[in-house]
Amino acid sequence: MRIDGQTGDGDDSSDIEGLQPDYQRLTDEQWSWIKHIVHTEEVPRRGRPRTDIRTIVDAALYKTRTGITWRELPAEFGAWQTALRRHRQLIESSQWDEITRTLEERGLSQ
Repeated sequence: MRIDGQTGDGDDSSDIEGLQPDYQRLTDEQWSWIKHIVHTEEVPRRGRPRTDIRTIVDAALYKTRTGITWRELPAEFGAWQTALRRHRQLIESSQWDEITRTLEERGLSQ
């Protein structure tokens, strides 16, 4: 038995390591509504490739909708630190406000 009182039989449907069952990532159509808003740098970079901006937007929407902390972000969104930093950049540039406003106008609620 684990310290939290749950058995370790692996049948725990509330596992935070995967996406919550009712969450839907942005569809291609929904992404087409907002992709023009996000300014991405086209300058070649050295080192590790950047996480795709669509993944960052999906991560921020997931966090907003589920109420989790950044540290609880599922691994499929990449490093939570990267998602947090790039989300802050979107907020500072007012792109995040425009993204959420556009999605709300199209009927995709937070």
